[in-house]
Amino acid sequence: MTKPQHFFVELLGTRPDWPERMTPEEERVMDEHFAYLKRLVAGRKVLLAGPCFEPVFGLIILETENEAEALAIMENEPSVAGGAHTYRLHPMRVSLMAG
Repeated sequence: MTKPQHFFVELLGTRPDWPERMTPEEERVMDEHFAYLKRLVAGRKVLLAGPCFEPVFGLIILETENEAEALAIMENEPSVAGGAHTYRLHPMRVSLMAG
C-alpha cells in the first residue's frame, strides 16, 4: 500500500470583488462547491476546508493517492469548473492532525 499524499489548495476568486458581489449563478455554484467538498470529506479525500479572510482565498487540504488524483478532484470542483475560482496546488505533508 502506498503512502497517501497531501496537498494544500488555494482557491482564488476570479475577480477583485469576490466574494462580496456574487451573482445568483455564482451563489448556485458555491452551493454545489460546498456539497462537493462535504462528499469529499465523507470519502476522506478532504481533511479540512474553509475560507481565509486576509487575503481572501479558500483553503483545502487534500489526501490522495497521487498528484493526478488531486488535480482531477480540483478540475471537477464545481467552483473551478464553473469559473468562480482558479486554484494553486501545493504538495505538503500532514505531520500532525487532531483526531
